[in-house]
Amino acid sequence: MALIKENDLTEGMSGKFGKKIVFRVVKGVTVASRRSSSEKVYTEKQIAHQRRFQRATQYAKAKMLDPDAKELYTKMAGDKAFNTAFSAAVRDYLVTPTILDIEVKDFKGTIGSIIPIRVSDNFKTVKVLVEIKGADNTVVESGEASLTSGDVDWKYITKQALLSVDGVKIVVTAIDRPGNETIQEKLVA
Repeated sequence: MALIKENDLTEGMSGKFGKKIVFRVVKGVTVASRRSSSEKVYTEKQIAHQRRFQRATQYAKAKMLDPDAKELYTKMAGDKAFNTAFSAAVRDYLVTPTILDIEVKDFKGTIGSIIPIRVSDNFKTVKVLVEIKGADNTVVESGEASLTSGDVDWKYITKQALLSVDGVKIVVTAIDRPGNETIQEKLVA
């Protein structure tokens, strides 16, 4: 991709030039790039990515029709060149949340135990679900973690006592605004 600055010949130009070059204008800047080839044979992984990207653009189009969502994505995009509310919405759809840490060192299986969970996302994680499974893999309890304003970690407060934490695992599901889910589990002992 090439940026064209202060060139009277190409300023504001858009469309094809020959068989290999395409011009377009983005935020007032003329951009020249190589035209994509339609003869390429794609792998299954590439086709899956193209479908995911197509769903991301459909999501972004829908969000641009919602004034509140569009305003949020406009703020996310900022004023950097080539960042738009639409591209921010596409990026939000494509980037799934990451569970950085499930802190279990202080978890002893008592009622009211706090399990801190650190989650990262390019925009916003909207929900964190927690399941505590016994050694036999049955769900002992489940619920939503909460995020207090000013805190970095989500916190899940246990509601049931466990006789032993041996073999117990914590299963966390982080969900972002577009509905992407990331699941991670951690063995307590």
